[in-house]
Amino acid sequence: MKIRVDNLATNATEEELCMLFECFGRVASVSINQRQRWGQVDMPSKTAAKEAIDGLNGQNLKGFDLTITEISDHPSSRRNQKPRRHRRR
Repeated sequence: MKIRVDNLATNATEEELCMLFECFGRVASVSINQRQRWGQVDMPSKTAAKEAIDGLNGQNLKGFDLTITEISDHPSSRRNQKPRRHRRR
């Protein structure tokens, strides 16, 4: 299950994020987008991932309260909408 971690400190590392989530189970991969201050954690066990989301959401890491959510595998709801048309100026 893929998990999104928002509101990361700019100096947070992938190793720190991995250690944080490993308290709840095995972590397959971790990546961080430093510019936008968010990360992604992939945990093979859905049960462990849900426990990590519940246990870590709102926790403080390096002075920042983390916002942790599940990344949906479902296609976006925009799929059934008409495409946007851009006006020429």
